[in-house]
Amino acid sequence: MKAMGFPLTEQPEAGKTPMPTRKVDILLLFAVTFLLSIGIGMVMSASLSTSQPFRLFSRQLISGVIALGVMIVVARIDYHLWFEWRLLLYAGGMISLIALYIPHVGMVMNGARRWIHLAGLTLQPSELARDAMIILTAVLLVKARKLSPDGPLVLPRKNLISFGVFLGLYVVLILREPDFGSCVFMLSVLFLMFFLGGVPLSLLARLAAAAIPVVVWFLVHHRYTLERFSNFRMARHASSAAATQLGQSLVALGSGGLTGAGLGHDWVGGGILPEPGTDFIFALVGEQLGLVGTLSVVFLFGILFYRGMHVAKHAPDFAGRMLALGFTLSIAIEAIFNMGVATGLLPTKGIPLPFMSFGGSSLLANALGVGIVLSVSRFSVPPPREQSLLNGETR
Repeated sequence: MKAMGFPLTEQPEAGKTPMPTRKVDILLLFAVTFLLSIGIGMVMSASLSTSQPFRLFSRQLISGVIALGVMIVVARIDYHLWFEWRLLLYAGGMISLIALYIPHVGMVMNGARRWIHLAGLTLQPSELARDAMIILTAVLLVKARKLSPDGPLVLPRKNLISFGVFLGLYVVLILREPDFGSCVFMLSVLFLMFFLGGVPLSLLARLAAAAIPVVVWFLVHHRYTLERFSNFRMARHASSAAATQLGQSLVALGSGGLTGAGLGHDWVGGGILPEPGTDFIFALVGEQLGLVGTLSVVFLFGILFYRGMHVAKHAPDFAGRMLALGFTLSIAIEAIFNMGVATGLLPTKGIPLPFMSFGGSSLLANALGVGIVLSVSRFSVPPPREQSLLNGETR
């Protein structure tokens, strides 16, 4: 079976490291900055109904400023260096996942052990793990491309087994939390990287088949996941107590009308809408900013996705292409999952809305990803027409 490829506009000379030729992608940076700003405003609004509104708002504001700083710093780093740092980043993710099970370090919330509390900070290790696996996947695909410059990728068994071990350790630890949603999310991103990177469909089918027993085992031993699917089916039935979260989210979205009730208005959000500043922040946008607000958020994510894919398409080498592709897909899929849950199109997964939901871990992990995409954009090969304009050529 044939493989899908994502064509480059230009390949660098063999053995030659690309050099930065331009500034970072301004539209991409613009979209992220606006999403951050809207998110901070929504967290402030959601926190008004809590006992410590300023504390939550100030934490998110500080996290947002740090995230912008991380993006700017990472954008200045040659993206090729992340391939050299891949094992260090992977080890950091592994240590943080193991730390979940250390007494007084790992935190149990809502029956799940997904956060570590250390030195006054609360972190979600699965966020760092996802970034590490995107980089490891890019490394695997780059090695495969070197073995097969043209046509379907050739994945040596040794490399594939090593990658499977690295990924398997993460999957086991994340499922043990348990966090099925984050695991499905991460695997979806990696699968698309394989697909768009040129891995043969026959191999992808075998890999997907190998994952089926793991999924079945998890669903059998963790019935709450099946209950979420049941809640999803009953979400529009007002008499269903099990579907409270999804039902209230839909009420919040519908109550905003065209322009919303305004920031600080808490008709639905105040104590009724579950997790308004985190998992269901998109519903809060609909309630307080209306259809105009929700469409604006979707538009900004659309810009982010378009510019990220543009950077990937015009990357100077396969390494830059796969990194930009992986992190762009990660943010886009995360946004789709979150908004799909809030609108009743997907079952609840506990996945935040990138750059908007309350929480520093998600912000920093996505900031690292966007920073790497911005770094690739500095090395990007301009489209032919743009290159002609840069060279002063006119028709």
